[in-house]
Amino acid sequence: MRIRRTSRPVGPRGRAVVAVIAVVAVALPLVASSMAGAWPGAAPTGPAAAGTPSFDPAPAGPVTAEERQVLSRAESLLTRDCMTRAGFEMWLGTSPPADGLLSFPYVVDDIAWARKHGFGSDLVEAVDARRHADPNQRYVSGLSPERREAYLAALNGARPQGLEARLPSGGVMRRSAEGCTSEAQRRLYGDLAEWYRSSKVVADLTYLRQRRVLADPAWTAALRPWARCLRQQGFTVDTPEQLRQSVGTRGRADEIAAAVAEARCARDGLAATTRALDVRLGDELTAAYHQDVAAKKRLERGAVPRARAVVAAEH
Repeated sequence: MRIRRTSRPVGPRGRAVVAVIAVVAVALPLVASSMAGAWPGAAPTGPAAAGTPSFDPAPAGPVTAEERQVLSRAESLLTRDCMTRAGFEMWLGTSPPADGLLSFPYVVDDIAWARKHGFGSDLVEAVDARRHADPNQRYVSGLSPERREAYLAALNGARPQGLEARLPSGGVMRRSAEGCTSEAQRRLYGDLAEWYRSSKVVADLTYLRQRRVLADPAWTAALRPWARCLRQQGFTVDTPEQLRQSVGTRGRADEIAAAVAEARCARDGLAATTRALDVRLGDELTAAYHQDVAAKKRLERGAVPRARAVVAAEH
């Protein structure tokens, strides 16, 4: 059983999948992520959030990849401890291999990666296998309906109320300010409402950036020589999305051959054009939403020392 929904979007969201390749094989260490946002009808059974420590201003520089892992681990630990106090069990997850963290939202441009993973179907299968083997899924499946409802209420709060983020792409996302997920984030970031709002806005900028890249005339122009290159290798397609559809379920060897051809042909200009567009349009969105971007960086930077203390206490 898979219990998963994201925080509820409200309004004219209706987004189509714009990523040409969806190899976002990121299995978060926060095991509760597979159950986040499922809203039962009962009140939380867990205790109220523990006292929040004082928070001092911190520099707003971006956190490193290592620091981001520490933040994720600390949130996992705090969530698990909160659920334990509420009378439930929770197991922590593990991170995927490094190359499983790569994604190509526009076109595969890494030949070595393509030779190993094709378009990434093996990584998607690995994520599915990890999810099916997740002890948390088995644990929740084995609970009675009443206990399952109480579990989800303890984790997520009873209703998606209390936190709100208006997204740049349209619509609103809401989540409960109660429950162990919110308690853990409050302990780390201090201002939970600001963290929720800024993190959701910044995450939505990725979607907007990718949508704008794919709609840019420079992207369309760069596709033409790429498509000519692919036709010379036996693939009659106009876009990376069409190439994936043409491969379908024909087998691993065909997938790898198509992905390698895509990556080779991307060197004729599409990869460079895509990177330039991604940077320029990303910078424009960052400037337009600089307050949210700065707030997220500031809250993350301020949370790192607290996260390190939480992780250190685990050992």
